[in-house]
Amino acid sequence: MRPSTTALAFIADSALSEALRLDISACNSALANAEWKAATVLAGSVVEALLLWALEDLKGHNRLGFDTAVSAAQTAAKLTSLPPKQLTKWDLVQYVAVAEEAALITADTASQCNIARGFRNIIHPGRSQRLNQSCNRGTAMSAIAAVEHVVVDLTP
Repeated sequence: MRPSTTALAFIADSALSEALRLDISACNSALANAEWKAATVLAGSVVEALLLWALEDLKGHNRLGFDTAVSAAQTAAKLTSLPPKQLTKWDLVQYVAVAEEAALITADTASQCNIARGFRNIIHPGRSQRLNQSCNRGTAMSAIAAVEHVVVDLTP
């Protein structure tokens, strides 16, 4: 792991924190090695894991009203329907919308996460072919930027 890899001191679970730091380090290595798809997809996964952690923490402590944030996201039309009760069955779009409504992340971070989400989905060959898109330096940098924005927003 690179010494410059972002610290995740806000995550008390040391195993999860270290696993995510390893993934962030791998994203940065992939970016440095021009492995665009690896950097893009793995960074999208890290964003999803960080938001899942934050929402589980919020729900577990019922801080800021988890259920209120879900309702607010749906009212704001950021969700087309209520997500499943189990957070682990949510999609990234749901994590982003509810995290933004709960003020866990800013609107700018949510926008960056949604950009990364779109790029991460290029991993699906049919989608890539349909949209005539492929991962590149820009998609990788956008996805890694989403990771960094989420980390900043979640850091107390």
